[in-house]
Amino acid sequence: MILPAPTTITGIILAGGQARRMQGQDKGLLPYQGRALIEHVCERLHPQVTKLCLNANRHQATYQRYGYPVVGDLWPDFPGPLAGFYSALQQCDGEWFCFAPCDTPRLPGDLVARLSETATQQQVPVVAVTDGQRLHGTLCLLHRSCESALLTYYQQGHHRVQEWIRSQSHALVDYSDQAHALININEPQQLEPGLS
Repeated sequence: MILPAPTTITGIILAGGQARRMQGQDKGLLPYQGRALIEHVCERLHPQVTKLCLNANRHQATYQRYGYPVVGDLWPDFPGPLAGFYSALQQCDGEWFCFAPCDTPRLPGDLVARLSETATQQQVPVVAVTDGQRLHGTLCLLHRSCESALLTYYQQGHHRVQEWIRSQSHALVDYSDQAHALININEPQQLEPGLS
């Protein structure tokens, strides 16, 4: 299959998680450096994509105030990022989708450009990010053709993002030169002023 170049890309910010390490709070709405985490990620991803959507399972009315379409997971009980991938592909328009979690406030400004270039060069439907040591599976570019593979994997009872990516024809973009930009805000103490 010859994949079209990703010239128009729909950005999806994943804010549908349970955030267990944040005592179950809605992570995207937690304050970081004076603004909600989701605002930082929107600000960084929006200029890089054709359109932007938010994936959220709670407080959807609050997320809608940011002016972007909000889509929930098609399965209940916080089923994880892969459900967010599939649900976004089901409910949002586009051929290519760039995903980013709501807890990466320093998202690289060249993320979409580098993922797109790699997808075009390598002719793969999945491109993800690595920091040189670890695969950051929720920072990725997916082609719509991944839809059936996502559904099959999920229906088989699997939920691991990295495992699914490795099972697909994929390429990786090495961000070891900007590893700080990939940092996730996972612990309450990371939200405190002065720890940026």
